[in-house]
Amino acid sequence: MFEDLNNSPLRAFHFRNIIVNGVGVFSDSYNLYAFSLVYYTAAQFLDLDSVQKSLVTASAFYGAALGALLFGVVADRIGRKPMYGIDLALIFVGSIAQLFIYNFPTLFLSRFAMGFGIGGDYVMSPVIMAENSNSRDRGKLMAATFSIMYLLGATMAAFVLQVAGPLLPVSMSWRVVLSFGSIPALFVIYYRRKIPETRRFLTRVKGKVPEETQNITHYDQSRPGRDGVPFRARLLTSLPIIITGSILWVLYDTYSTTFTVYGPITIASALGLTPITFTYAAVFLAGLPGTILSLILIDRIGRKKLVAIGYAGVFVALLLFAILLIHPSLFGMSTGNRLVPGLVGIAAGFGFTFYLINYLFSALGPATVIGGTIIVPELLPTKIRASGQGINVSIDRLANALVITAFTTLIAFFGLGYIVLIYAMIAIGSSILMFRAVPEAKGKTLEELAHETYV
Repeated sequence: MFEDLNNSPLRAFHFRNIIVNGVGVFSDSYNLYAFSLVYYTAAQFLDLDSVQKSLVTASAFYGAALGALLFGVVADRIGRKPMYGIDLALIFVGSIAQLFIYNFPTLFLSRFAMGFGIGGDYVMSPVIMAENSNSRDRGKLMAATFSIMYLLGATMAAFVLQVAGPLLPVSMSWRVVLSFGSIPALFVIYYRRKIPETRRFLTRVKGKVPEETQNITHYDQSRPGRDGVPFRARLLTSLPIIITGSILWVLYDTYSTTFTVYGPITIASALGLTPITFTYAAVFLAGLPGTILSLILIDRIGRKKLVAIGYAGVFVALLLFAILLIHPSLFGMSTGNRLVPGLVGIAAGFGFTFYLINYLFSALGPATVIGGTIIVPELLPTKIRASGQGINVSIDRLANALVITAFTTLIAFFGLGYIVLIYAMIAIGSSILMFRAVPEAKGKTLEELAHETYV
C-alpha cells in the first residue's frame, strides 16, 4: 500500500520536512539552554527563593507534559495537519511573553505556556516525520530533525547572550535572551500550515484516498486499507512499547536534561569555565561530531547497536568523571586540586575532557535514538501513534520536571560526584533494557514494525 512512499529516494520534500519539523526542537533547545545561561541573573532580578527557582526551572516541563497529552489525542482524532502550527504559536506566545516578566508568577506562566507548545511539538514533529519518511532513511531523517536542530538551538542561545550581554543593560539582556526563541517559531508557523496531512493518517485512520499528493508518486485506490481495530484495543496492545520507550527516555533525560539545565551553571563553574565557553565547547567539540556520526550509522548498523556503543562510552566517561570528583587522589592529584564544589588546575582539565567524551558518545547513540524520540513513533500503529507519543512525552516531561525540581537538593545531599556515578549506572541499565525490550527498526516499514494488517 505504501510501497512507493517506503521506497522513495530522498527528495526536497524530506529535507523541507526536517527544517519545518525541527524548528520546534530548536525552540525547545534554545529555551532550555537560554534559561540555564541566565539562571542566576533572572533569579537575582526577580528575587526568587530556592523553591521558586526550582519551580521556574521545571515550569516548561510541566507545561510540556500536559500539552503532549492533549495534542496526541486530538491529532489521532482529527488529524496531524489541523494541530500543526498551533504548537509553534503557543511556543511563540510563551517565549515572547518572557520579555515582559516582572515577578515569579509571570515567569512561571510564560514558561508553562511555552512548554505546553513544546510538548505538542514533541508529539507532532516525530510522528509526521516518521509517517512521511522512506524506510531506508527514516532513522537519519528523524535524527536530523531532532539532534541537529537541538544542537543549533543550544548554540544560538549562547550566541544571543554573547551579543546581547555587552549591548544591553543587564536588567534587559536576560529578558531578551529568553524571549529571542520566539523569532524562529514565528517564521515557521506559516510553513507548518502548508504541510499536507500525512498519507498514512488519511488512509489508515480516515480510510480516504488522499487528495494532497505532493509527496506521492503512486497510489492504489482499490485498497484504502482503513484500520478496523478499535482505538482502545490498539492502545492497550501497544502499552508495553510505550512504557518501555518512556522508561528509556526518562532514564536518558534524568542525566541529560539536568546536565543541560545545570551544566552551564554547576559543571562549568566547577571546571572554571564561563557558561558561553562551556556551551560552545560542548557543542562543537563533542555534540556536533557525535551527531554527524550517528546520522551516518543509524540506518546502517541499526538503533540498538548505536545505543549500546554510545552508552558504553557514556558509562566509561561518567565513571572516570565521578571518580575524579569523589577521589581525585586516585588520579595522583593532591587535595590542592580538589575544591568544593569544583576542580582546579589539571583536575579541571581532566574533568572537562571526561564530560566532553560523555557528550560525544551520548550524541552518537542515546541522544539520537532515545532522546530524539525515535523509538515510540516508529513502533506504534498509525491509529494511535500520536496518542502513544503523547503519553511517552508526558511521562518523560513530568519525570524530568520532578528531577529538575529536586536536583539542587540532591546535589547538596549527595554531591556532584555521586550524582554523576548514578548517571553512569543509568547508562548500563538503559543499554540492557534497549536490547531486551525494543525491536530493531532498521530498514523496516512502519507497518511491519507495528504488525499492522490491512482490513
